[in-house]
Amino acid sequence: MLLIRLTLIFLLLPLIFTACIKSYQPEITGSDVSKYVVSGQITNLNSIQTVTISMTSSINELEAIPVTGCTVIISDDQGHEFPMIYSENGNYTGQIDQQYLIPGNSFKVDILTSDGDKIVSDYDHLSSSPAIDSIYFIRKDLSTADPSKPLKGIQFYIDLKGDVTDSKFYRFEVFETWEYHSEYPVEWFFAGKIQRAQPADYSLSICWSTFRINNIYALTTGKLSENKYKLFPLNFVDNRTDRLVYGYSLLVNQYSLSEDAYIYWNQLRINSTSQGGLYERQPLAVKGNLRNLTHPDQEVLGFFGVSSVTTKRIFVRNVENLEMENTSRCAERPLLNPQFQLYNLDASFYPVYLKEDSAYNPTIILDKGCVDCRAYNGTTVKPDFWPW
Repeated sequence: MLLIRLTLIFLLLPLIFTACIKSYQPEITGSDVSKYVVSGQITNLNSIQTVTISMTSSINELEAIPVTGCTVIISDDQGHEFPMIYSENGNYTGQIDQQYLIPGNSFKVDILTSDGDKIVSDYDHLSSSPAIDSIYFIRKDLSTADPSKPLKGIQFYIDLKGDVTDSKFYRFEVFETWEYHSEYPVEWFFAGKIQRAQPADYSLSICWSTFRINNIYALTTGKLSENKYKLFPLNFVDNRTDRLVYGYSLLVNQYSLSEDAYIYWNQLRINSTSQGGLYERQPLAVKGNLRNLTHPDQEVLGFFGVSSVTTKRIFVRNVENLEMENTSRCAERPLLNPQFQLYNLDASFYPVYLKEDSAYNPTIILDKGCVDCRAYNGTTVKPDFWPW
């Protein structure tokens, strides 16, 4: 009898689990797939301003689709209008003279799409931004999965010191620039035949790369007794990259924000840094200040804001008590059969860079980045601000 019961249980188990577990296929409507996205940050850095308009794409093929043929007008609360003209990639540009970009004024954007959709933003208030008090770094080790092998590097910070009339809401945009070198000069190469540059060509040996750090940095001093803040953390740079080997620079743009703009950017920050599983933290619905008057049920993504901006740059070289542990990105491979491996190459691969072996024969093939530093998304043009 017991054997019969056990047999029935094993036969029923697949049916029980099949009945309890169902795959979830979310219902995605057209409005979920395709939405207008508007971004514009009007600043006092220069008179040329830009508003970008795009459409979201299918969730299976994420990309921004530029929207052309729009009429775009920025206006302030004093009755002035500033028309924008389409340039490229969904960007509409126009000029707002500095006399209008003064703290206390508010701005909004009105958009009429080629499909007849009327999109407007709320007014956003332009507040003053204090000068960046200081940017600095502290030598720091970060813990890793192996307690005996911490990640060594430098942690950047910023100090803020504002007046009572300045904004109490801020966003920081951070750009890093560093110098790096290729491992070898151009000497041996193949371009239909093996050739040698004499003397060796070092013109592709030194590059500089500049990238915007994608982290969102948002800060408010609204609940503090003073409009000041110390040790606000920015990015961390470790010693396992080549960023700190020859020279590194950090540029910080400090944007004053309205309270609504701060709430928007801070929610984006929380979404981008949320940790944990699906059921530990649900993503916030980030609501901007734009709406579609023609189709009120269709959400418009993004935020149109205005900011005063101050900037500051720091340079770093030869960090004390920090030994570099970066490994070479240069890959070398021996040519076992040069006649076959080189002469059968398509010309689109030329030039193929080579290196001498122990017998002084050019029989080692080098990745392009070993010789041409531009292969790592850099440029050989030295930045105007570079001090070394």
